[in-house]
Amino acid sequence: MLRLALRDRDMREVIGQLVRPAVAAPGSAAGKYPDGNTARTRAGLTTPMPIPYDLAALLREAGVTPQP
Repeated sequence: MLRLALRDRDMREVIGQLVRPAVAAPGSAAGKYPDGNTARTRAGLTTPMPIPYDLAALLREAGVTPQP
């Protein structure tokens, strides 16, 4: 996402992507991350988002289930 932000010259997104790992890493390590989140700054760190049907099917096939 950082590479995309740099390519788009979206400075708000660049800053958000640089800060995001420090904030999101502990939540991910604890298993408390929102399913379907695109990791874009505008989505918010704790905003769950719908998982597209095709990706949800692949996750189910791999034995991964979304968190409640």
